[in-house]
Amino acid sequence: MVRPGSVIALIFGTTLALTGCGGGGESPAASAGSPSGVTILSPTVYSTEGRPLNSCSFDARCSNNPYAPYTVFANPMPPDGSVLSGFVRLQVRGIDLGNVELLPASGYLPRYGVFTLSQDKTVAWLDLDTRTLPNGPVTARISAFNVAAGQPNAIELIAMSPRTWTISNAPLASGGFSAAIANAPGNGATVSGTIRIELRGSGIANAELLPASGYAPRLGQFNVSADRSYAWLDLDTRGMPDGPQSLRVSAFNVTANQPGAVEIVAMPARQWNVANGNDGSFTARLVTAPLEGEAVSGRITLEVQGAGIKNIELLPANGYTPSYGRFTTSFDGKSGFLDIDTASLPNGPIDVRVSAFNVAPGQAGAKEIVVMGVRRWVVRN
Repeated sequence: MVRPGSVIALIFGTTLALTGCGGGGESPAASAGSPSGVTILSPTVYSTEGRPLNSCSFDARCSNNPYAPYTVFANPMPPDGSVLSGFVRLQVRGIDLGNVELLPASGYLPRYGVFTLSQDKTVAWLDLDTRTLPNGPVTARISAFNVAAGQPNAIELIAMSPRTWTISNAPLASGGFSAAIANAPGNGATVSGTIRIELRGSGIANAELLPASGYAPRLGQFNVSADRSYAWLDLDTRGMPDGPQSLRVSAFNVTANQPGAVEIVAMPARQWNVANGNDGSFTARLVTAPLEGEAVSGRITLEVQGAGIKNIELLPANGYTPSYGRFTTSFDGKSGFLDIDTASLPNGPIDVRVSAFNVAPGQAGAKEIVVMGVRRWVVRN
């Protein structure tokens, strides 16, 4: 039985007699009871964000999972014995995920990292800042839970069995954690097109462009240099509607959504007058993507939100070909996601951007918003 809010309607439900259990998505396939030992193709269901799932996963008997639909799927991770440094994207997939954590090989403390969940609770990712770990061997596991942290009756599923990584980071210049604005439009400035905002400091792990108060929506996430002394954001102001915007810049000593965050308001609220001729019918902002300089492998998730979005693409730093991936966009044009297999990307450093468009691919009159300025990822397949 499908839980309310977990998935939306069945898209195709024809029952076919095949020699192997099927259905869409990446859920584990399992045989349902069927005559003559023939396996029945399970219909595909789609999550609220449009991710395909095998309906067999929602039935304990079909999936041979007593906790169905709660489950977690394997995703490639840095192999045992890997040497890690800087930022590393870790990601798992599942159904009805309530919490996912990077933990020691045994026990629950200290928590090395807390994963962020997608709205449909089928994807969880962690931008692991390996500088939060001591240099040398670290043995860790990834555990998924069906409820939020601290809630009773948690069921733990191991998403990654313990493996040992060697953390190897060059020492940073001393100076603790500091951040100050180095370049940004002044209070009352009129802005249009792409503007660069810069921070200088030390120990910067994350910096964000935020409303004058609160933390949502995040209007921009800065790139951070390897030595944590410099952060920059190439903000495409076309992603915001015209008019006054009151914004601040905050820097943090940990990556997004991690415990123990210390905030420095590097730029107190300034009002900018956005003037691009945008009436608000087409807007876009980045929700998540691997960080600047981050090591990526397996499947990685990118998400965009806004209004009037008809197409989103992962593109080279310059130009429009090749397109590395086209996002699945919602019917209402308010969001899009891309779950890309890094096996489709060349190994090594790659410079990419993400652009949103107000028309379908190939249509005339396209307006572009660069929701993610150029970032360099390190692909490790």
